[in-house]
Amino acid sequence: MSDLPFTSATSQLKALRSGEITSRELLEVYLQRVEVHNATLNAIVTLDADRAREEADAADAARARGEDRGVLGGLPITVKDSYETAGMRTVCGRKDLADNVPRQDAEAVSRLRRSGAIIIGKTNMPPGNQDVQADNPVFGPTNNPWDLTRTSGGSAGGGAVATAVGLAGFDFGSEIGGSTRIPAHFNGLYGHKATWRSIPLVGHIPNGPGTGRWADMDLACPGAQVRDARDLAPILVATTGPMTRDGGFSYTLAPPRARRLSDFRVAVWYDDPSCPIDTDVSGAIQEVIAVLRAGGAKVTIQPTSLPVDIATSHRAFEPLVYAAFGVDRTGITPRFAAGLAARLLQHPRGDALAALRGTFQSHYSWLKADAARHEIRQRWQEFYDEFDVVLMPVTPTAAPPHHGKLIDRFGRHLDVDGSKRSYWDQTKWNAIANIAGTPATTIPVKRNAAGLPVGVQAMGPAGGDLTTVEFAALVGAELDGYQRPPAFAK
Repeated sequence: MSDLPFTSATSQLKALRSGEITSRELLEVYLQRVEVHNATLNAIVTLDADRAREEADAADAARARGEDRGVLGGLPITVKDSYETAGMRTVCGRKDLADNVPRQDAEAVSRLRRSGAIIIGKTNMPPGNQDVQADNPVFGPTNNPWDLTRTSGGSAGGGAVATAVGLAGFDFGSEIGGSTRIPAHFNGLYGHKATWRSIPLVGHIPNGPGTGRWADMDLACPGAQVRDARDLAPILVATTGPMTRDGGFSYTLAPPRARRLSDFRVAVWYDDPSCPIDTDVSGAIQEVIAVLRAGGAKVTIQPTSLPVDIATSHRAFEPLVYAAFGVDRTGITPRFAAGLAARLLQHPRGDALAALRGTFQSHYSWLKADAARHEIRQRWQEFYDEFDVVLMPVTPTAAPPHHGKLIDRFGRHLDVDGSKRSYWDQTKWNAIANIAGTPATTIPVKRNAAGLPVGVQAMGPAGGDLTTVEFAALVGAELDGYQRPPAFAK
């Protein structure tokens, strides 16, 4: 039982199906760990233990009757607090939603439940998803289990920590610029960004409930954080596909392009002047390259056929992401926006200038950025005729220290081997996949000298989620992969 909460979701599901353990027993293991560890970490911000116990008992009774409970049958999980959960508080890190209890589930949550998942509770995040740390004025910060003085990452930082320390089978999250992949990298997990629009976001409410639950935020998509890459396959099976209202439209997950490292064609991209990486991340890339070459993969370093550089991709990303988080979104009032504009006009620079332009752009400007995004997507699709995956950094460094400032958009910095860089450099390598609309999966590779996890990511073709998942599984098996954070290993 001591090892059980750290095992993969797929192995837990196998044990549930065989009767080696009941759903109620597995749930109690997780709830006990939540009671012991969550106060220190602040990963789960809303717990629904009574309902989870009722659902676990129902799952066990149905299994005893021989009923199929779905691909996630009886597995206890957590869900990022930006998804509506019927009868369970959904705050989204926002003070104005501190008492919000939805009457309905988000579409993805409904699919998880229909596939047999049991939702223990909701995990921490920044207000309205707008940060790369999980900290907000309602619940406070989530601590990294490898070093409590460091950030868990964001926006899905609470879910990453809950998964890393064995508080749930996995966490189901979302992202618009690395929100699943950054925390997975910082906490030593496999994190996945799904192909754009392959999983509906109805009921995902950074924009608030009501009509906000129907908002289709540009670039945003669901994702998950797991301890084993192949745990992602049943999650994708459970949640992928169009809404019923879409009629005859269908979406089928493509099989992996390869199942052996020797059959993968890998482009490696890690050197770009727009976003330099430190020696830890560069070292992780080199370790993966060595594994790939030893495994017989076809590896091309910095191919000349790359469709874009980071600067080009990011010029399309910034106006789209700032439009998604603009005026009248996630609690930003016109008065606040006017004050922001005045300050930025006095001191325009880098990220601040991009925010100013993106927040107050014309519709025509947004249309141009959208057109650029779709043109880049087409270039990437053509690139994947030549390659199966692109190996890239996740962020320039391992987890930085807690910053402590909420929605401080432009005053923070990141130390990259002694060089002062924008805090928002943490999104640049990730935003490439958001602009491309393609799947990407993080892979835990090593620990640095400070004992912090360091990962990489693999980006694949649109619809090729199972390709990046299989690649991550094969590579992770040759490296450290997921490891228990030592301070929370019991």
